[in-house]
Amino acid sequence: MNKIAIIILNWQGWQNTIACLDSLQQLSYIPTIIVCDNASEDDSFERILTWAQQHYSPSKIGIFSQPRFTPNESNYSFVLIQTGANLGFAGGNNIGIRYALITRCYKYLWLLNNDTVVNSKSLTKLYDYSLANPKIALLGSTVIDYYQRDTIQCAGGCRYFPLFTIFKLMLAGQLVKKVQQHSIKIDYVYGAAMFFQVEAIRKVGLLNEEYFLFYEELDYCQRLFQHNYEIGWCRDSLVYHKGSASIGNVTEGNLDKLQQANYYENLSTLKYTANFHRYLLPLVLITRFVGKSIMLIKRKDFYLFKPLFKAYRDFIFR
Repeated sequence: MNKIAIIILNWQGWQNTIACLDSLQQLSYIPTIIVCDNASEDDSFERILTWAQQHYSPSKIGIFSQPRFTPNESNYSFVLIQTGANLGFAGGNNIGIRYALITRCYKYLWLLNNDTVVNSKSLTKLYDYSLANPKIALLGSTVIDYYQRDTIQCAGGCRYFPLFTIFKLMLAGQLVKKVQQHSIKIDYVYGAAMFFQVEAIRKVGLLNEEYFLFYEELDYCQRLFQHNYEIGWCRDSLVYHKGSASIGNVTEGNLDKLQQANYYENLSTLKYTANFHRYLLPLVLITRFVGKSIMLIKRKDFYLFKPLFKAYRDFIFR
C-alpha cells in the first residue's frame, strides 16, 4: 500500500479520540496517524501523548506546539500537533493536512472524526476502491450508528437541496446487512470519514476556513466538481460514529454547545449559499428564517432563536 496518513481533530474529547486511536491499531495496515488538538482546555493533549508513548517508541513520535514543519520531519508514525487555538473543523484539520503535504510522503489522507471507531478492514477497502477508481478524488465510507451496529447512519454522503437548505443522509436508518442492495447518488461526502487523494488536495486546496463548523465538506465537494473530479462511496469500508460529540445534545443538557452549533449551522448555510448558489440567496434568507422559526416554535426550542438571529445579523452585516 502507498503511504497513507490518518488525520484526527480533537477538541476537549480525549476519551473519544483514544477510543478511535485504539480501533486504528486493529487495522490490517496501520498508517501514519496525525492528531491535531484545537487548544483543548482539558488535559486532552497530555492524555493523547501518554497514549502515544504507550504504543510507539519515542523516535516515532513527533510533537509540535505550533503549525511549523520542515520536510525532514517525515519519519514519524504518530504526530501530535497543538494548533494553539480553537480553529474549528476546517482550520484544525488543515493543520494536519499541511503537515502531510509538506512531508510529501502520502498519496492519501483519511480524515476521521474523533468520535468514530473503524472496522479492521475499513482502510484497506478504501485503498483498493480508490486504486480501482482513480477519477474519484474523495471517498466516503458506510458510516454506522455506534450504538446500533446494525443500522446505517449515512452511506457515503448526502443529497443537498439548495433552495430549502436541507440535506438527506443517504440510507439513514437502513439495515447494514442490506447495504449491497442499494445504488446511490451523493452530492457530498459525509464529514465523519473522508478519504482524499493528495493529488486532488494539491490542486483544489485546503478545507475552506470560512466555515468554522458545518458545510466544509459540501464546499469542498463543489470545488472538486469545479476541477472535474468525482466523489464516491466505498460501501465495504465500515466506520462507526457516535455523533454529537462536539455539538452537544438536549438529553445531556449541553445547551451552550447546541446554541453554538445552531449559530454556526445557520451562518455556514448562508455563507455556502452566497458562495455557490448566490441567485438563490434572497429566497434562502427568507425561506430558511421562516422555516427555522416555525420548527423552533413547534418544538418549543425558544432558546435557539438567539443563535438564529445572531447568525443572520453576522452574515448580513459582516
